[in-house]
Amino acid sequence: MGKLEKIEKLASKGKADKLLGFVGDKDKEVRLAAIASVSGMIENEDVRNTVVGLTEDADPDIRKAAITALGSGRGSYVETRLRYCLTHEKDENVLQAVRAALENIKK
Repeated sequence: MGKLEKIEKLASKGKADKLLGFVGDKDKEVRLAAIASVSGMIENEDVRNTVVGLTEDADPDIRKAAITALGSGRGSYVETRLRYCLTHEKDENVLQAVRAALENIKK
């Protein structure tokens, strides 16, 4: 079983702790899949803290995935972090994701 299949299986079982082990993988596709799989688990403190850390990643695709995942969360901490990204992010694609995430949390 490949890493992507493992991620899918762990996500279906809600195993956030095990999924977080994949967010630092050397394979970008695996990292992106892991981030996407925890997007519905942002209320979990470990997930939220890990995803927030990824908003500072060197790779804009990883930052964008982290922002999108954060946008599935709620609360003042999530909104504050997204607003921080709005003022500090330089990549236009990531900025679009930040704006979309902010809109999503207001719904």
